[in-house]
Amino acid sequence: MELWRLYRAAHGPGLDGAGGLYAAGRWHRLGRRVVYFGASAAIVVLEKLAHVDPDALPGDLLLGRFAGDLSVESVTEPLLASDLDACRARGERFLEAGRACALGVASAVLPEESNYLINAVHPDAARIRLVFERSFLFDERLIA
Repeated sequence: MELWRLYRAAHGPGLDGAGGLYAAGRWHRLGRRVVYFGASAAIVVLEKLAHVDPDALPGDLLLGRFAGDLSVESVTEPLLASDLDACRARGERFLEAGRACALGVASAVLPEESNYLINAVHPDAARIRLVFERSFLFDERLIA
């Protein structure tokens, strides 16, 4: 499976999931070792714009393409992106069950695109490998 991530060079790709220990996300509660990926480069760029103040965008962003043979579960039940409690509860059930490494979810920014919540403590997570990486700067027309 191919996965994309946009991350700061200063912090690296964050494959250990430590970020989830310090901040909750749409699909997990605070204190979980998780990593969020997108199914395309485009969706990770849109997600970053949705979550970061354009005036505070770091100048050391890297766009990475990753690959791995992962066990995947998908959210099939209809969940409103605006219902954060329901999304987090569903993500927590996924993490607790431990049956799969990745949870495929529709992007709240663009529901036609997919994001993946990776359970960083699942044994399959060790299969995720960086395939390609490049520096990334936002086109000024997107943040002006």
